[in-house]
Amino acid sequence: MEFEKLALEVSAQKAGLKSVTPHVLQGSSGVEHRFDLLFTDGLRNYAFDCYESVTDIEVVKSYAKKFDTGCSVSIVSPAGKVSDAAKELALHYDMRILAPEAASTYFALERAVPSRTFG
Repeated sequence: MEFEKLALEVSAQKAGLKSVTPHVLQGSSGVEHRFDLLFTDGLRNYAFDCYESVTDIEVVKSYAKKFDTGCSVSIVSPAGKVSDAAKELALHYDMRILAPEAASTYFALERAVPSRTFG
């Protein structure tokens, strides 16, 4: 999981984004939401949750944060274990589930094809 985090950090820096530390955003509900990684370009926030395996439960957890904060939330699955239900739900919620190899090119793809769902 550390490799994927580092790859996202490098990709974000190349795209001119800044890391937000601590990785916390306050939602419109008043609740503070913690992420594994958080970046900003000053206008938009990009948040990432990392899970070893991703089921519909993890997608719903991350979607709740997305809904409350209004930021872009993607899920990173270093092991690449993603259920079909999770893929379908992420597509419905307009979220990305990143395979391990997609982390290093995420921000290049995000700016080139913003509607792409799976990296």
